[in-house]
Amino acid sequence: MDERYPIGETASITISVLRHERREAGYPMWSAAIGLRSGDATVHVPGHYPGVLAQRVRAAGEGFTPGMRLARDEYLDLTALARDGEETLALSSTARSPVRVTVEVPRNELVELSGLLEHAQQLIEELRQGLGLVPDSLPDVL
Repeated sequence: MDERYPIGETASITISVLRHERREAGYPMWSAAIGLRSGDATVHVPGHYPGVLAQRVRAAGEGFTPGMRLARDEYLDLTALARDGEETLALSSTARSPVRVTVEVPRNELVELSGLLEHAQQLIEELRQGLGLVPDSLPDVL
């Protein structure tokens, strides 16, 4: 990782966008980190994925059924859990990941999490376009 852009946090998790300078340009250069505020676990997803995950997290919150896998793809499994009266959504890396990691997010934070993921995707889209729109100098009028 060469640069880290903090996006925001909930009571239990934090979201950041990461830029990896040594990777090829475009989405491979970017990723998002979803980590527990305690620092005990972090799940990384590729740069094209936070927006997709935001939609899946929102849908998981609406269709929450404890014990049910609510979404699955090549990057993450989303599973609804209920333990001791607390409902959480488990975001677990799949077998594709070299290390299996699970981050549990309380159900009451899922709307906020989806908003942070959307913000992360917007930032990635803006940053991967580069600084081509920024002029080299200010107009003489200023």
